[in-house]
Amino acid sequence: MTISKGDSPQFALDRLDPNRITFAREWRGLTKKELAKSIKKTPSAISQIERGLISPDLETFISISFSLKVPPSFFIERSVSSKSIDMSTCHFRSLRSTSQAMRRQSARKGDLWIDLIEILGSKGVIFPEEQISNFQVSSESDDHIENIAIALRRHWKMGLGPIPNIVKLLESKGILVLPLHDAVEKVDAYSTWRGNQPCMFVSYQKSASRIRFDVSHELGHLAMHEDLVTGDAMAERQANRFAGAFLAPKESFLEECPRSWSYAAFARLKDRWKLSIQALLYRAKELGRISTSTHRRAMIQLSNAGMRKDEGDEWEKEKPVMVTQALELLKDQITLDELADKLSIYINDLRDILCQCVPMETLNKIDRRIDADSATIVRFRKMKHSI
Repeated sequence: MTISKGDSPQFALDRLDPNRITFAREWRGLTKKELAKSIKKTPSAISQIERGLISPDLETFISISFSLKVPPSFFIERSVSSKSIDMSTCHFRSLRSTSQAMRRQSARKGDLWIDLIEILGSKGVIFPEEQISNFQVSSESDDHIENIAIALRRHWKMGLGPIPNIVKLLESKGILVLPLHDAVEKVDAYSTWRGNQPCMFVSYQKSASRIRFDVSHELGHLAMHEDLVTGDAMAERQANRFAGAFLAPKESFLEECPRSWSYAAFARLKDRWKLSIQALLYRAKELGRISTSTHRRAMIQLSNAGMRKDEGDEWEKEKPVMVTQALELLKDQITLDELADKLSIYINDLRDILCQCVPMETLNKIDRRIDADSATIVRFRKMKHSI
């Protein structure tokens, strides 16, 4: 990381934004009590510093920077337009088992991703325009969800067959799909809008089939629940129904779904539709193709075979590609050090963030400085996908 005035503790302290201390603490998953203990202060002192009621002395400020593992420049006041993700708008998977601290930590990790995307945009990369806000509808009933899923497919000019790569599809529609690096325990995924940007953040510590379902679940929230209170049980149930209907539309799915339980038949169905056998069984029961007793018997058989938690080998996990493409296009214009400087984080943290979806080969390319006389505007070619 290059040295700048922002790396001077006194320079940063003179321009301190107390909210940035809160941000860094939440990002690191620390409570005020834990931060206070690490710098030998009281929780009350940390609370007053974060609220801007008192200003830390230089020694305390350096201790905070050291404990939170960020350079002093991280705490410098940002522009008014740089806003954090609003927790009240985030639809979290597994909300009941996820603590408020875990949700905050996940949101701050999401903020860093969006900040990075904005930096890439400022360098000339133009990402696909979002195509979800002009579709958003309110769900009236669970049965209505089937129609909404089909309507979105038609809106995006898709057919009714299996989706080869759901992440690539959403990226092409201007929806940011980004990994939760070192995903917080129990946070599977969440979605939100930051400004006019639809975003979803996904844990990749799950199976390939689970990731596809989680991504589709979050798409349901973005399409249907913009004005609905997050964490609502009905909204979560509807998002699950939407995921099944979007990934396996009723009309085309029923043409292929067997009327009785057969592991071999549902395994073939899994390879084609890229849903777990358990999700396929539930979808079949949901649509009335198999009975509740047949579903129960099949689940018992999967459980006895040890397949409830792990169904064995699956296809490669579908990871985002837009950030990789952006970095490839800018490889002659920016380095990892420069990106880390702009984010005011250490380069090791930046690498930890990026390596969740960016190949090491790409990271190594931008780890070396190649001067460019002038920046060029780079546009993504329209992502093509076969549906």
